[in-house]
Order: sequence, then C-alpha cells, then structure tokens
Amino acid sequence: MASNLTAEQHKLKGNEFFKTKAFDDAIHEYSTAIVKNPKVAVYYCNRANCYLKLERYNNVVSDCERVVELDPKSVKGYYFMGKAQLELGQASEAYSFLKRSYELALEQRSTFTKDIVMMISEAKKQKWIEEERRMLSQVSDTYRYLSGLVEQDIQRQIEALDQASDDYQESMSDLRSERQYRMRQLETMMNRAGTPDANARPYISLKQTQHAAGILTPDASPQLHKTTSKPDMEQEKRDQAGQLAPREIPDYMLDKITFEFMHDPVISTKSGITYERNALLEHFSYGRMFDPVAQVPITERDLVPNRALKEACDDFLSKNGWAVDY
Repeated sequence: MASNLTAEQHKLKGNEFFKTKAFDDAIHEYSTAIVKNPKVAVYYCNRANCYLKLERYNNVVSDCERVVELDPKSVKGYYFMGKAQLELGQASEAYSFLKRSYELALEQRSTFTKDIVMMISEAKKQKWIEEERRMLSQVSDTYRYLSGLVEQDIQRQIEALDQASDDYQESMSDLRSERQYRMRQLETMMNRAGTPDANARPYISLKQTQHAAGILTPDASPQLHKTTSKPDMEQEKRDQAGQLAPREIPDYMLDKITFEFMHDPVISTKSGITYERNALLEHFSYGRMFDPVAQVPITERDLVPNRALKEACDDFLSKNGWAVDY
C-alpha cells in the first residue's frame, strides 16, 4: 500500500529513526522519500550517513555521487564520500573529496570543519603509508629482476666451462665465490633501499616489511651450493637507531591554540602570529574576538593564508605521515 506521507515527512521519520540508531529503518524512510522526490540531495545525503554507520561504503559512494550531482556545494556530500573512500582504501581519491568539502565548509562558515580537518589528516597519513608500501613492492620486484640476471650470467659461465679441463673444479669454486659476492652486494643495496622510514614501520604490517626468503633471497642455482649471506651489521645498527629516532615536529608547524600539526595555517595581520584556521574559528565562536597569544582585537577578516607555511607543512606530512597522530 502506497504511503500517504510526503517525501519530506518520510525524511523526518528517517531522522527520528537515525537519532535512535535504527539505521535500517531510517534507510527505508529516506529511500521512500527518494522514490517520491528523487531530486532532493539531502535525502540521498541522509541515507549515505546511515550506510556509513553500517559500514556499507560502496552504498555511501553511490549516494554521495548523486548528492554532489544534485548539489555541487554539499559539504556533507563530499565529506561522506571522502570518508567512505578512505575506508575502501582509496586514500588519494578520499583526499580530493575531503579537501573540496573543507573548502565549501569555509565558504559556508560551517561548524563542520573540525571533523573534516581530522579526516583530511587521516587521508594524508594513508597516502603516506601507500607510498611506503609501493616503494617496498618496487624494491622487491627490482631485486627479483636483478638477482635473476645474476643467476643467468653465472649459469652461462657454468655452461661455458670445459668439464674435462684440469681447472674445472677451481673455476666452479671461483663462480660460487663470485655469485656469493654479487648476491651479498645486491642484497645489501636493495635492503637499504627497501628499508621503510623508521616512523612508518608501526603502520605497515610485518609481512610487507620483512624481506623473507623467496622475496629478497632467490633460490640458489641447481649447480651451485645454496649460500646464506652474512648480515650487514652496520645496517642493522642503523636500523635500530632509526627505530629509536624521536618523532619531532618543528614548533612552527604546531598550532598555538591546540598544539597540533597545522593543516590550514593562517596568519593574523594584527599580530603576525600563525594559527590553524579551524582552531581560530572555534576560538571566535565563543565570542573571543581577540588574538589568543597577542591579546589584540582581531576578526576573521584579519586572517590571511600563510601559503609558505602550508607548503612546508604539506611537504613535511608527505614524508612523515606519523605526524597526523602527533
């Protein structure tokens, strides 16, 4: 039996269900509202939020695509899209949508900016982790390729030996030594190249960082004895030192109010002091229309982007994703 309620009334019923965390019931009401009026972005946006709570991320993406199509300035549409894509492991795409959400939130003076900034920071961290993993994968692939060339070269030399000659055994011994030396050199070089940033290790699984046999140590040639390379003790010491390296962020990259890493630094033209934009906006929201450090009167009109510092912060974060958790 068709409902006599309007689309807006179904949306309101959905809102009530959402408040009580009855997300499936809320989805039903929002879906009914969409059937009755498929041109209203907020119906899709509200349903996307329910899907987000239920961790049905592909549904979130589908609804949010419709949201931004109907309302290109929907802060929540881009935000929910970014959150879902981040959960789906698409950090680069998530960052783009979250950045757009933040820009719209500033234009619309939304109070939603703090949540968006947190998600943007998480997206940046995930992008950093992806780069570390990609680097490790590339190193492994390169090692397998180069070690294969070494094996082929040694094998060609073996096949070229005259087994009837007096120096055959001596030549085989020389080839074994040559192989061992070249493999040690190659392993040392690739292990150094494949060692992730010490601060990245807690974020990357052991399976992906460990150079296990068969990945970075190829099987020996059938005609040569299997050898085990001696560990690079100096590199091991450097690795241990790296693991103990303190995580430090330059003070000038930290907000003067929250002492957190800055995503969108702005400078006060009245005091010359830089703050995180969102932290200052929250400061103003309590009626505190003054510079928190200099204690001089300021308003939002007195703030200008600190572009040089933003570039420095972005560059630092691209190389130190752990800074998000600082």
